[in-house]
Amino acid sequence: MTLIACGGTIAGHADEAGRFRPTGRGAELLAGVTLPAGIEVVAVDALTVPSRAMSLADVLQLVERVEALAAGAQPPDGVVISQGTDTLEETAYLFALMCGARLPVVLTGAMRPGVVAGSDGPANLAAAITVAAQAAAAALGPLLVFGDEIHAARWVTKVHTSRPAAFASPDAGPVGVVGEGRVRLWGAPAGPILGRPRELSHRVELLTMASGDDGRLAEAAGRYADGLVIAGMGGGHVPPAAAKVLGVLARRMPVVLASRCAAGPVLTSTYRGEGAESDLIAQGLLPVGNLQPLKARLRLIVGLGLGLAPAAIFPVD
Repeated sequence: MTLIACGGTIAGHADEAGRFRPTGRGAELLAGVTLPAGIEVVAVDALTVPSRAMSLADVLQLVERVEALAAGAQPPDGVVISQGTDTLEETAYLFALMCGARLPVVLTGAMRPGVVAGSDGPANLAAAITVAAQAAAAALGPLLVFGDEIHAARWVTKVHTSRPAAFASPDAGPVGVVGEGRVRLWGAPAGPILGRPRELSHRVELLTMASGDDGRLAEAAGRYADGLVIAGMGGGHVPPAAAKVLGVLARRMPVVLASRCAAGPVLTSTYRGEGAESDLIAQGLLPVGNLQPLKARLRLIVGLGLGLAPAAIFPVD
């Protein structure tokens, strides 16, 4: 097995003021874990940063590293990536979009640093290693393991700022669990990847609609962005004034319509009237399907990087 350590709370150490910084290394993380029998893990240090500082280029390099490991003369049986939880779901979904490695890829982290009481890092790391050792896990695509739950990158999201039970998959639930040292999987196989671009350089802005939004922010973003993701109200709705602006923008750039709700797909033909989902789609906005706005942004960036037409990128069922 290979552990790629990228910093985050799981690698946190306190400074003189008691504030945590991700200075721990992969070997240190492994030293605090009791590995399952017969499993050997090699630690590789990629980054020592909070995940808020991880760029899309950093994640692209991680994908390239994992694919190189998988294509090597002695590939590992699986790869575990540890990082901060702020952007953990985004890293996981980028792997789901880009990584073609045919081995288990499992991501994890911690909500409490290892130097405080009740740290969840060692248990999460042990569970992630156990999952990555299961060849059957590869069919489910990149996975996020947290609190003994196994989540698919496609669905998982961070649902709490500080509690150890910080991740859930609101529309789908977990695809497996870890208990008594055993891995139980029941999720459906992952869909195909989009592919890995040479770079992730397209600028896509994510805008959340709010009551009274007149579209000025979207208009400003449209002057420089390569695309927009709109997190609309409810089933994919925006105020009438904003609808006018978005319709104009959709004629010259991809404008993707998502929902700001925690769960549920964007509607396509339920409501009529200015700013309703059917009106926006008729004006050229692309309904995202059943995908969270954060992930819709990443999907559009990757798709544009591959030269795909926006209509070939969305919707996602």
